[in-house]
Amino acid sequence: MLSGESRVSDNLACATIYFVDQALNACTPAGNGLLDATHHAAVGQAACAVSHGLALLIQEANSWRIAALIGTARTLAPHIGPDAAAHLSATCARDYAKGLKTGLESGLLQISVVVAGAVESNNYALAGKAVQLIFQRISPVPSASLARRAVPV
Repeated sequence: MLSGESRVSDNLACATIYFVDQALNACTPAGNGLLDATHHAAVGQAACAVSHGLALLIQEANSWRIAALIGTARTLAPHIGPDAAAHLSATCARDYAKGLKTGLESGLLQISVVVAGAVESNNYALAGKAVQLIFQRISPVPSASLARRAVPV
């Protein structure tokens, strides 16, 4: 049984995986899991934003990194293998941490804020908006096609 900090990290990782998986499933509706390699890092950055927003929400600001590492690795492992997923996860977390010091990109900040708001208010529509934001970040579909794709939640 997990306790304390381990439980917090595990819960944050599960929530991160949930949100990112919802968006990833929308990106690959046929279930083929084929994302271009250039989009793998976007998945990791989105996972960092989700876990960071949720960690701030529960006032466990330092727990985001472990949750992001686990969330990214578990989400991408079926697509790129566990070793590559772990390596990419570490790279994404390091890059996101740098962004925290120098200023986050507005898209990542928006994901973080909307996810936290959705969980705090238990608002299904806001959760859908969070998934849509993550989807827009990680989608391999050209941006002109995004308006035509609906994200199921």
